[in-house]
Amino acid sequence: MEIEALGKKWEINGIGYAPSRKLRVKTLQSLRKAYVTDSEDVDIDKIDYDQYYDAIEMALKIAFAKPETTVEGLNDAEIDTLGQAIIQKYLVIEKKANGGVV
Repeated sequence: MEIEALGKKWEINGIGYAPSRKLRVKTLQSLRKAYVTDSEDVDIDKIDYDQYYDAIEMALKIAFAKPETTVEGLNDAEIDTLGQAIIQKYLVIEKKANGGVV
């Protein structure tokens, strides 16, 4: 599986059902108080950042055999960007050409 982030391509591990569900729950926990009523907008002041960073760490651990080595040389903002790209890849349902989903 491959993602693009930070101007390059990254090879990441696939994700199974159980880790996917855990990552989805952790991600949703970080956002549960942040959605503005009757809108899809997110109030960034209400994001649970402890849960958010836990979700990023979880995604990195699933994606890479040695996440500490993989992110060596990246600053915190870059690590967050990479982690968010991984979460989006893992949790977004993509439609197949034949109408099914990935």
